[in-house]
Amino acid sequence: MTQENPKNQAGEPVVVQLNVGGARPRTGCIMSFIMLIVTAATLIGLGAAVLAVFAPNILTSVVSRVTGYETIQSRPVQGDPANYDPIAAYASLQAFAGEGAQLISLDAQFVRPDGTLDLTASYTPSPRVNAEFALEVAPPADAPPIGAGGLGTWYRRVTIQAYRPGQQGRVSSRGSGGSVTYTYVNEGMTRDIDAPATDTFTFLPAPTCAFADLWQVALERGAPANAVATIEYDDEGYDFRIRDVNVRVQFDSACQVKD
Repeated sequence: MTQENPKNQAGEPVVVQLNVGGARPRTGCIMSFIMLIVTAATLIGLGAAVLAVFAPNILTSVVSRVTGYETIQSRPVQGDPANYDPIAAYASLQAFAGEGAQLISLDAQFVRPDGTLDLTASYTPSPRVNAEFALEVAPPADAPPIGAGGLGTWYRRVTIQAYRPGQQGRVSSRGSGGSVTYTYVNEGMTRDIDAPATDTFTFLPAPTCAFADLWQVALERGAPANAVATIEYDDEGYDFRIRDVNVRVQFDSACQVKD
């Protein structure tokens, strides 16, 4: 038996499309899904690019949370950055370093006679405060055992720096897990943390000698009133120096001049 193709009223063959088993063409759905992925990737890329330009610190925070990599963090200083007193603001430095942080050293570069630094100054090198802390941590999972070099307490060294707000930095780091490159903007002070390591430190009590008081002694000893000083605090006390002139005064931890 021969089956003829259906014809229309004019006697022309009619093409009939059959969907076997109820299946429908899926090309459109696949293309829509691909376009959705491309659009999402494009939006994510554009969003990252916008953050990198206008809010790099938010982007570095996201990178840190997603990858577990410790990026440099930043936040505003306590008080007026043009009249920054690191002794009065010390608690904020320690808090930024992390709970339980112990002080190793602190130095302030270009302290004025009133005991403050102008972190907004445009001259180079510019005023800066460096504070080194240590955070005690548990030994890492791959730490060698005692007898194979594993004796000692593990710490993470934390560096807090206060300097000119608005300066941008770029970091490139490579490790066993790959490489990371990012930019950040200093909001007033930054926090950088090292990998865990065994070390021995001499920890210091919080500094209590007002820099203005140290300056008063230096003025009495002939220091120029229009100068700026570098003051270092460590386990031996305070070392007061003015770079361009022969002025140096050393103080003990009780703020008394050392003979």
